[in-house]
Amino acid sequence: MKITVRDFFYILFGDHDREEFEYRLGEHLSYDESETRQLDRRTAAYMVYVYITDVLHETEEPSMEPAFVLKDIYECPACIRYIAQVYLKGIMPAKDMVFGVRESVDKEDAIKISERVFDRSKRTRLA
Repeated sequence: MKITVRDFFYILFGDHDREEFEYRLGEHLSYDESETRQLDRRTAAYMVYVYITDVLHETEEPSMEPAFVLKDIYECPACIRYIAQVYLKGIMPAKDMVFGVRESVDKEDAIKISERVFDRSKRTRLA
């Protein structure tokens, strides 16, 4: 089942730092469309990236170069940094060297992503 941006917000964060994160992520949550807009992987990557860097204070991977093997990483030039970071940290893996920038995220995938955000032992780090 495909989910919306707002659905992902609640799956991902539950009660974890919700108020602070809502403030930092306002551009996705301040619009009514977040309740109806289907979540794609690039938006999920952005939400995760903002949360792990701004709220959890995880450091960025020192080099994004290993992520440049992803066949579709350049489909969204503005997305390269956060796609590379969540990919290299093992939070959002690729399939056959394709990240799936514009693919929808379903509820099962959202739950797995959330688990990897909060439980680092479930991550498969690439950097």
